[in-house]
Amino acid sequence: MSDLSDFVEFVEYARRFREVGPRRYLRDYSDPFTKYSVQEFHARYRFTPESVKSVLLPMLDGLRKPTKRGLPFAPEIMLLLTLRYFATGSFQKLDGDVMNICQQSVSRIIAQVSTLIASKMKDFVKCPSTAEEMNSVKKSFYEIAHFPGVIACIDCTHIKIRSPGGMTSEVYRNRKGYFSINVQAVTGPNLEFYDLVARWPGSSHDSFIYNSSAIKQKLVTGQLQGIILGDSGYAVSNVLLTPFLSPNSIPQENYNRSQIKTRNTVERCFGVWKRRFPCLQVGMGIKLDTVVAVICACATLHNIALLVNDLVPSNWDDIDIYNDIVDVPVTENPNSNGFTLRQSLVERFFS
Repeated sequence: MSDLSDFVEFVEYARRFREVGPRRYLRDYSDPFTKYSVQEFHARYRFTPESVKSVLLPMLDGLRKPTKRGLPFAPEIMLLLTLRYFATGSFQKLDGDVMNICQQSVSRIIAQVSTLIASKMKDFVKCPSTAEEMNSVKKSFYEIAHFPGVIACIDCTHIKIRSPGGMTSEVYRNRKGYFSINVQAVTGPNLEFYDLVARWPGSSHDSFIYNSSAIKQKLVTGQLQGIILGDSGYAVSNVLLTPFLSPNSIPQENYNRSQIKTRNTVERCFGVWKRRFPCLQVGMGIKLDTVVAVICACATLHNIALLVNDLVPSNWDDIDIYNDIVDVPVTENPNSNGFTLRQSLVERFFS
């Protein structure tokens, strides 16, 4: 008898469920596209609403799920939440509170969106490929301080992270005493990224990263025709020119002034990049793999912003966010090919 009554109760419950329908779940989202003005939206997300809708969202088709099973987040919400984190560098819980999303979901969303954007980096972060483009780059660099033959500038910057833990965590501690990733960037005259390496721990020296990089192989083998400029943390060579550590003549001083002014573009690039995405400046307390994805994603977004001519406040180009760690100068070899090339440039162009 008990079994029969239980069955009747189950049938009645099923009938009521069909009449009422399944429980509805509502997420309380405010629409930032309509809530903010263009200036307010850009200040919060670092892109205009039009750029987000027409350029960034089409890149994230992989985020859209075929069904609503599991209450998936809309790609628009996931993208804006990630951009908000990039633009503030605040705790994920605070970013999640803006859209009523729990911290665990925020963490997964940032990792997923950052990884997807970072996977597009090769499409947007690349060196000029044609002779016409390369000549245009050399001309643009020459117009800065009359330094001939320059196709790019190179430098490294440290991105602060929390201790990754484990037996090898100390390799991420740099000479300033905090944990970081030493990011190498090769940049162009318009403050764009040509190449980015974001996998070396903070204790790695700039010259070591360069010697292990693909960009050096491209220069040495002639795949890239021209010279790049670096600071005294690199060894002078016939493809990478550095300033004189102790100039002993007026032409050498003229060379140094021109070299430093031209090379300053990479420092300015870092400044604009970190001001656009403050998470890179204040540091990130997230997993190491996600940190690397965020760095690559921010480089990709930086170049996209330049491509679409997204508005940039004028004061972003006049900021003091330069390298916080000065590398130990590399000992110069007066018999090297680079030393000979550098001296010949001094005699031809700076005397």
